[in-house]
Amino acid sequence: MKKVFFVIAASIVLFSCGKEGPAGPRGPQGRDGKDGQGVQVNTYYFEISRNEWKIFESSDQTRYYCYVEKKLNALTSSVINEGAVLVYALLDDCDQQLPYVVSIYDGGFYTRVIRYDLQQGTIGFVVEDNDFNTQLPPFNGNVTFKVVIISKV
Repeated sequence: MKKVFFVIAASIVLFSCGKEGPAGPRGPQGRDGKDGQGVQVNTYYFEISRNEWKIFESSDQTRYYCYVEKKLNALTSSVINEGAVLVYALLDDCDQQLPYVVSIYDGGFYTRVIRYDLQQGTIGFVVEDNDFNTQLPPFNGNVTFKVVIISKV
C-alpha cells in the first residue's frame, strides 16, 4: 500500500512540474507620466463640536437624524462624477470608514448609522439611529471626520 501511495505521489510531482515555455511578444510601452493622466489625493479634516449638530425630521415624522453640513470647495462635479471620495469618522482613536454601522445598548439595543452625503461644494455628516429617536448631540464630545478626495489631474 505504501508503494502504491509513493508511486502516485511521485507521478504527481514529476508530471505537474513543467518547464516554462517561451516568452510572449513584448507589450506596448507604458505612459511616460507627462501626458497629464495622473491623480491627485487631498485630505481634509472637519472637527464637529457638540452644538453644531442639527436634528432633521421628515414631513411624515418617520425619520429622524442629526446632521452637520460643511462647505468643501474641492467637491466639484468632476470629483463627484469621475473621482473618488473616502470619508472616515475618527472614533476612539480609530478611523472608521463611512458608512459605519454600530450596535448600541442603552436599556435596549439599537443600530446607529454614521454616513455622509455629497453635493457639489458641500459635504453632510449624518447620524441616524434605527429606533428613530436620534438624540442631540449624537456624540458625547467633539468628533473629527477625515475626507479623502481622489481626483484626476
